[in-house]
Amino acid sequence: MSDSRPLLPTGRFSNILLATECSEFSRSAEELAAALAKLFSGRVTALHMLFSNPEFESMALEQLQKQEVAALDATNRVKHWMEEQGVACEVDIRRGVHPHQEIIEAATELDADLVVMGRRGRRGLARWMVGDATSRVVAQAPCKVLEVPRGSSLWRKAILVTTDGSRYSERAGVVATVLAGRSNLPLRVISVVESKENTKRMKIATEAVERVVAHATAAGVTVSGEVIEGHPPVDVIAREVSQCGADLVVGGSHGRTGIERVFLGSVMERLIGRVSCPVLAIKGG
Repeated sequence: MSDSRPLLPTGRFSNILLATECSEFSRSAEELAAALAKLFSGRVTALHMLFSNPEFESMALEQLQKQEVAALDATNRVKHWMEEQGVACEVDIRRGVHPHQEIIEAATELDADLVVMGRRGRRGLARWMVGDATSRVVAQAPCKVLEVPRGSSLWRKAILVTTDGSRYSERAGVVATVLAGRSNLPLRVISVVESKENTKRMKIATEAVERVVAHATAAGVTVSGEVIEGHPPVDVIAREVSQCGADLVVGGSHGRTGIERVFLGSVMERLIGRVSCPVLAIKGG
């Protein structure tokens, strides 16, 4: 018998923190942050990081002032572009040694619903947006984190959500349903198991998929769900993204103990490297 408990409510996108280096490498993240803000009548805070070097700063005050003026000018251009799109936007310039710490602190202070980050760039903040820094933001940020590869735009084809029944992936199911409903897109729900012969895991995975499908159906979203056998999970997910044509992947930032941990640690980083669409990691909340 499937678990009939309702999924926990979540899915706000009204207060968005955009981590940007104000260059062409952050443009897709900026555009997607603006599109989400318009879709949910929200606002954006554009965060630009300046790297801190205490030894250098003690000797080069004039150079630091020039950097800060240039950073403010660049970030204000992002702000003005946002406002031209009809999106309220504020500017936040921060200096620090570790960009992920500044992003996390800003998200906490602003009580952000979502952090939007670009995938990669050649200089400044964006070159930290892969590997260790991404996983640290996902692990420590108090809110959802959306990683945006260059060239991406707001999803227009389908949304794929992974679930294993954990509290994180349940929230992922709710958020994916909200996004699919607002975007009028089909939702694909999957749970990955290493072997369908493991009846205990199959039962949990099946119930997890059924709960998200039931929730999406009740919300009027076109939805399909399936438990898929395969290993490692990142390969299964990447293949499914390609097959169903999804241009957004949603999943919990941590998986259920004893079941494939779809978005935990290195698997999350590897998925980001494997798919060409945005990846949205959902926190427990």
